[in-house]
Amino acid sequence: MGSLLMPLLGSVAAKAGDALVTELLRAWGLDKSRRKLERHLAAVQCILLDADAKSRTNPAVRRWMVDLKTAAYQADDVLDDFLYEALRRRAAQIRRRRRRRRATARKVLSYFTTNSPVVFRLSISRKMKDALEMIDELVVEMNNFHFLQHTEAPYVDHPQTHSQVNESEIVGRQDEKEQVVKMLLDHSNHNNGNDNVMVLPIIGMGGIGKTTLAQLVLNDHRMVHHFELVLWVCVSDKFIIMEIIRSIIQVATLNKCDLTEMEALRKELGQVLGKKRYLLVLDDVWNEDGQKWDAMRSLLCSHAGSGSAIIVTSRSDKVASIMGTLPPHQISLLSDDQSWEFFDRNTSGREVERQEEFISVAKNIVDKCKGLPLAIKTIAALLPSKNHNQWFSVLDSDVWKDDILTTTGIVPALRLSYDHLSSEEKICFSFCSIFPKDSPMDKDMLIQLWMANDFIASEVRGQQIFDVLVWRCFLQDVKIQKNPMGRFKDEFFRGPACKVHDLMHDLANFVSGNDCSILQESSSCQEIMQGSTNTCSLQHEVRHLSLDYVSNNTIAAMKKILAPRARTILVRRELEWTKTSLDMGKSLSMTMSKFMSLRALKISSILTHMTNLKHLRYLDCSNSDISALPEGITMFYSLQALKLTGCRKLEKLPEGIRYMLSLRHIFLNGCHSLECMPHGIGQLNSLQTLTDYVIDSDVGRGIDQLKDLNLVGGLSLTKLRKVHSAENAQQGNMSAKHDLKRLSLDWGENIYTWREVEVDTNAEGILEALRPHKRLEVLVLSKYMGAKLPSWMQNSTQLEHISELYLKNCMKCKDLPSLWQLPSLWYLCLDSLDSLTSICVGNDDNDSGESCISPPPFFPKLKTMDLFDMPKLERWHREVAGQVAVVSFPQLKKLKISRCPHAQYAPFA
Repeated sequence: MGSLLMPLLGSVAAKAGDALVTELLRAWGLDKSRRKLERHLAAVQCILLDADAKSRTNPAVRRWMVDLKTAAYQADDVLDDFLYEALRRRAAQIRRRRRRRRATARKVLSYFTTNSPVVFRLSISRKMKDALEMIDELVVEMNNFHFLQHTEAPYVDHPQTHSQVNESEIVGRQDEKEQVVKMLLDHSNHNNGNDNVMVLPIIGMGGIGKTTLAQLVLNDHRMVHHFELVLWVCVSDKFIIMEIIRSIIQVATLNKCDLTEMEALRKELGQVLGKKRYLLVLDDVWNEDGQKWDAMRSLLCSHAGSGSAIIVTSRSDKVASIMGTLPPHQISLLSDDQSWEFFDRNTSGREVERQEEFISVAKNIVDKCKGLPLAIKTIAALLPSKNHNQWFSVLDSDVWKDDILTTTGIVPALRLSYDHLSSEEKICFSFCSIFPKDSPMDKDMLIQLWMANDFIASEVRGQQIFDVLVWRCFLQDVKIQKNPMGRFKDEFFRGPACKVHDLMHDLANFVSGNDCSILQESSSCQEIMQGSTNTCSLQHEVRHLSLDYVSNNTIAAMKKILAPRARTILVRRELEWTKTSLDMGKSLSMTMSKFMSLRALKISSILTHMTNLKHLRYLDCSNSDISALPEGITMFYSLQALKLTGCRKLEKLPEGIRYMLSLRHIFLNGCHSLECMPHGIGQLNSLQTLTDYVIDSDVGRGIDQLKDLNLVGGLSLTKLRKVHSAENAQQGNMSAKHDLKRLSLDWGENIYTWREVEVDTNAEGILEALRPHKRLEVLVLSKYMGAKLPSWMQNSTQLEHISELYLKNCMKCKDLPSLWQLPSLWYLCLDSLDSLTSICVGNDDNDSGESCISPPPFFPKLKTMDLFDMPKLERWHREVAGQVAVVSFPQLKKLKISRCPHAQYAPFA
């Protein structure tokens, strides 16, 4: 168990003990104050667990905790000022040592240094004294409460889990599934020839399993066989018709839909549905406006084939009465026997004690869950990590009878499980309330935001916490991207995403208090401006804010609810921002500049006053129209993550970026206009993610800059034609990058100018020198003009973990030796290989000297293969010993062939 304040106090203590901060404070004669602060923080941390528990029932303790949080944030900002100054001085020393101080650099320094260093020193010293005085007073008050000292239990690792629906783990829904399937099939067959679409509502309280039942129905083989289209759309609390249509189109086509006009969406929907018999699930609907549904239904019915059906899941009976054409299916709670069976299945493999006395206690705990599946599943994830005495503590907890929880609708079992999280796990989970319900959250982004706000110290710890929250059911629907990129790179750098269940989101909202808030619609902004009772408690209290779009209303609301020391602002919709006026942009810029404690900012435009935000750790300006970043951004010495994804007009990065030594992640995917990298990027020795590296022949901008970078995730190397030689390529040290999972190698020339060019033997040597580590999972090779592939691509053990392989515009490549033996390859894309005649090439003779007429299975794990624009491709396997070998693709499910006029037969033959 832990306290939400523990990570904040731990972060302040860590900064007080930081070597750079200590050195600066000692030089300024403030080391005594620093050591006193450390002692106070240590004393407070010892009693924090007891104080947190007593704050639930003691108003005086609750007020003391609020004051402690305020003081901790103040101290954190002061120490960050010292840390920033120490980082600035270190960067200045590097500039001087390298004799690279230019007029532009001196101009940049003026953004953050005051005219008088003496004034700056006096100002920051005064802030330090004020923060220490406030904590002094709180420590005196703390001693009057006589808190008990407790230490937090050490972290215990948990196995990782997955989110796929497994019917064997589901209890008590098979009969209900049969009822729903039978009802839909009967009415679908009976309505054959009728243009009306039947709508079946599935109704029940949150966490009861409405979504699970709909998934079971949707995946039933009878439904898949009966309906021509089977679609799933998560609607949630916003019922926006254009967004629902866009989602239907995207699910049906598996392509992103960027249409913004209703008429264009209507036509596209007509083409997608095409009068086919479809089954559509609208999950988690809250809309009780009949007119909105009438408009939506009209669109769905006008393009429906006879016998089409819609399943709607909702908590609301009114939704059922508005939308339903069939009697609603009221999903039931689990019986006592079903509840125990469900608990038992969800604890299998979790090392639960099976003695009789443990079973008796567990059954009593399960009874308190009252048949609610989500509550039972959460408890099943909690108990295995506890000993016998702690099981009794769970059974006897006051949470089961907490009136506050009852009135807020928080399920006691979920709160109880939350109470048993560690401090770091608690604050990381509560932060998830900044995202709207049913909103997918990128795992890596989440971890970077946790780090930016000092909840955790490293990505490794973030991964551990993410796994625990999934394991304990606080996060769900974790989806690993398994869609191949095809002819594009949109999915190349996309990692796992997750969601928070509605009831868990309610819990996160409850425990975060006023720290986190979401501005979604104009109505909520109007409530804030009018000071309604629902929003008055938010006045200047919110530290983490997300909003749908920028408008005059949202800017005004931000000013009213954000705390002076606000830490996070996320603007989720880039499209709306591009349509805002210049005056609105200036207003937003001025508003943002007042929140100088910001640690994380997401917005699709560079603000004119952004340079004031010197404490930023996370900056996401993705999908912006900028062509260059201001040089002043290089003074963000604390910045850890810089995201510029989809900035298609971005031509260059600031030269001073090499002095931002705290940078750990730079995302440049989709920056197609980027001409070269800034000089000396190899100096960023903390860098873990660099999605794109544009090679140049100038000194300090070549592939050698990657030599000492320990990169993880994905890397795209472009303009490899500017690598001089194989020796130069070896300086990139690609084989030592053990944690790279995805690698793209692109020579970056206009392919149409190369069709008549001779084979590039220099490129062959360069590719040979770019041998990656054996752990690589995805490889893209583009615009390579060598005739043969390197030896490391002919060795199946070197590429034994490769699951996706893309060869594009490799016009001189004649053979694909041994690629057919890759043991893990499930997707292969061959695009514009002008010289390729056959896909599989074997040896003419085996070791015994006999002809290899029946080789091993080709591509033993291959499931999807795309073949495009190969005019010379004739067959799947070259003749061996004068005979055509037998071709076998044992796992192949999908095959696309386009513009391969001489391909003789398919691998299914």
